[in-house]
Order: sequence, then structure tokens, then C-alpha cells
Amino acid sequence: MGVLAPAPLAPEAVTPELICGATSVRWGAPRRSAKCMTVTLRLNTFSRPSLLLAAQHQGFLEEEGVALEVIFAKGSRAQMEGLLAGQWELAHTNVDNVMKFRGQGYDGLFVFLVADRGIGQKLVVHPDIKGWDDLRDRAVGVDAPDSGYAFVVYELLDRHGLPWGSYEVKPLGATSYRLDGLRSGAVVAGLLSHEYEVSALDEGFTVIADTRDHFPQLAGVTGATTRSWANDNDELLHGYTRAVLAAARWTQDEANEDSLVELVARARRIPEAEAQRLLDLERAARTGGVPSADEAADSLRGFARLRGKATGMQPAECFNPRYMRAALEGARTGVTSR
Repeated sequence: MGVLAPAPLAPEAVTPELICGATSVRWGAPRRSAKCMTVTLRLNTFSRPSLLLAAQHQGFLEEEGVALEVIFAKGSRAQMEGLLAGQWELAHTNVDNVMKFRGQGYDGLFVFLVADRGIGQKLVVHPDIKGWDDLRDRAVGVDAPDSGYAFVVYELLDRHGLPWGSYEVKPLGATSYRLDGLRSGAVVAGLLSHEYEVSALDEGFTVIADTRDHFPQLAGVTGATTRSWANDNDELLHGYTRAVLAAARWTQDEANEDSLVELVARARRIPEAEAQRLLDLERAARTGGVPSADEAADSLRGFARLRGKATGMQPAECFNPRYMRAALEGARTGVTSR
């Protein structure tokens, strides 16, 4: 489905007593069609990587009885607040955003999915920036100063002789706003994901650092939700996890390359050459294939270490591997929990 603005569920969308298959539909639960064939889940995300497009358009979600409304995130704070308020059931996010809110007492948030490793972000700078020292006393754009990829930026700068306090931090919100900040001159540096990196390079901005060279094992596409929703919709969450991981495997299979390029071009409404360019950038950022649940846990701990270094407080574990373990075991044996 297309990208829609978040909207509250209409009261008539469900009834408290309606039971469809094994899943109880309660107030505040996802909408279900009258025939109980498909559930529409609302996903808040900063980007649409190829695995998400494949999950939507190659039948992986449909096979699980799931459709998506995709809502683009404006910033990490609004994304987490919306998830807690039930504006959307799922979020693709940086695990550090979950860690931040859990540290503020919202321990019902948790991560259930890591679909790949490699965060797919590059530190892009204004053309006037010729080296790291040119960033001293200049403004660097981040989503929020105390969560998300901000700690990745601080670590990159620290590793290149720019400790905290030697530059200005300017919170701008999601990636599109950071690119706007570069364009306007409000900042001279910021992390950008693939699709925005392409635009920035075409406009004359340059890459000063690739996170792949410094943090290859950090979690990439990461799924989060709330325990209250997961408890009421356990099989839906299993189905979503199965679909996304199956789509990730499909996108990484070289035999599907031509179909994948065509899919990305069609879904994004761009020429196939541009789709191939995006896929090449995405592939270059990735480390290995679909991770195991244990590898996923390790990739999340990398973010915990960055947060601990920056804040002096080590966050608690926030990953429930149960959904990944079931999906991966089902893929290995050919048996699912459905």
C-alpha cells in the first residue's frame, strides 16, 4: 500500500468479541477485513529498503495474511511516542531509540527483528569540507542529540580527533531533514541513508566516512513494537517476522537480481539504472546474509556500547529473540508455526 498519514482506528473497524482464526481482535488492534483474510498493520519507518519493498510486493506479507500501511518517520522521538500511543503497531528504527525510551521507564518497548547488519549510513559533508579538522566548531546535523545514530556520529568524530564539544550539534530530525540542512547551510555534515546519499552526491556534496568501514556489525533493519500489542497479536508478529526475513533472503539471492531491480524501479517509480545504483549502495553497506538470532543480539549490543560510552550508563537488553528463532528455524526445516 502507499504511504499514508497515521490515523486512529475507527470504532466500527473491529468489535471486542470478533475472533478470526487464532487471533483475537481487540480494541486498538490492527484492522481486519470482513472476511478475516488480511490484517493491515501500520509500520512507521525512516526508509524503504529493498527487503521491505520485496515483502510488500513479492507476496511474502500476503502469504502471512498481512498488508502494510507505511508511514514515514519524521524523527525518532515522534516515532517512539507514536508506537507507545498505538498510532502504529510496528516501527523500523535504530535500536538506540528503543534503549533511550526504555531508560525513561517505557520498558514495554522491545526489538523483535534484525533483518541484516550494516547500518547503511554515510557521513556526508558540504563541498567546502576537505578534511576532518574543517568540521571543528561547525554544525553537524543529527536526528536527536541523545539517541539514534547521533552516537555513531559522535564516535566517528572522536575517532578522527574531534571530541565532544569541538563541534556544534544541531538536531534536525529524519534523514530528509538532514539533507535539507546540508542544502540550506544550516549544517555542514550529517549521516544520510542510501536514497538521500544519491541525491546529495549528485548535488556536489561528498562522503567523508562510510559507517561500513567503522561499524560493519551494527544492526541494520531493526523491528520494534510494544509488549502489550505483541501479547495480543503473537501470531501476527510471528507472521510479520517470517515475511520480512524471507524477503531479506530473496533480495540477497543473486538469482533474483533482475527481478529485484525491476521491483525497486517500479515501487519507487525511478529508472532501472537508478534502482541498480541504490541496490549497489545497499549491498555494499551490508555485512553477511540474514543474521542468526545470536548474531542479531550481538549487533544490537554494539549500539548499547556506543550509548554506554556517550552517556556513562549501559542500557539493559531489549531484544526478544523468540520471533527470529522461530522464523529462522521454520525456514531451515520448511515448517512454520502457522
